[in-house]
Amino acid sequence: MDLGLRDKVVVVTGGTAGIGRSCVDAFLEEGSRVVVCGRSEGRLEEFRKEYEGRPVLAVRADVSSPEDMEALARAAAEHFGGIDVWVNNAGIYPKGNLEDMPLDMWRETFAVNVDGVLYGSRAAIPYLRKAGGGVIVNASSYASIMPTGGRGAYGVTKAAVSQMTRVMAAELAPDHIRVVAYMPGFVLTGINAAVIGEYDDGAVKRQAVQNRYGRTEEIARLVVFLASDAASFITGCGVEASGGKYCVQNPFAAWEKGN
Repeated sequence: MDLGLRDKVVVVTGGTAGIGRSCVDAFLEEGSRVVVCGRSEGRLEEFRKEYEGRPVLAVRADVSSPEDMEALARAAAEHFGGIDVWVNNAGIYPKGNLEDMPLDMWRETFAVNVDGVLYGSRAAIPYLRKAGGGVIVNASSYASIMPTGGRGAYGVTKAAVSQMTRVMAAELAPDHIRVVAYMPGFVLTGINAAVIGEYDDGAVKRQAVQNRYGRTEEIARLVVFLASDAASFITGCGVEASGGKYCVQNPFAAWEKGN
């Protein structure tokens, strides 16, 4: 299937690692030109070396800064001639109870996970309008449906992203701009590596009927689909990719029977 993404300019925030990195690879496979950002200049330099010779631009930018997001959008448009897709992928996953989480950590979680989506989208919109339309893809999470105790700030922010996705889709539809979200379950990334050790062996996998962790490339394929013409009638919603996490109250029952 031709997804219509060849030569499209795609911006992926937080694109040097995890799901964002897999999104870069997936868009490149479709023939897109990709712009990524990150906060670590060292990681960006490693990324540039690895992708040298490919249609990729890596820019140092902090999603919690509106000025940085505007500069990122400007750099993408100047380097590749415009913007067609903007993926608000960057996020953080802090640990802490709401009762006593340090307030600076609470504010940083909102600054990255919520403000970053707003700032990125606002930076992209003028260029998407100029292109005659486009797509904004936001990183929500299964935690927006069912949050995790001890990591509540993350679930709260991802619920906000899901609501922002709906509102923006309504506001931008006349400009032929779709706004959608992807909602991963537990995916094996660097940000999640430490979390596995917080549970008994296999406990996280047993939450999903597929009885396994997700892979970053699986989520990337969903992101590419949502950004493509194949998803042209999908907007204002989130698409879950969780391996059937708690689609029933006893997701591990069939595995216990050996079926």
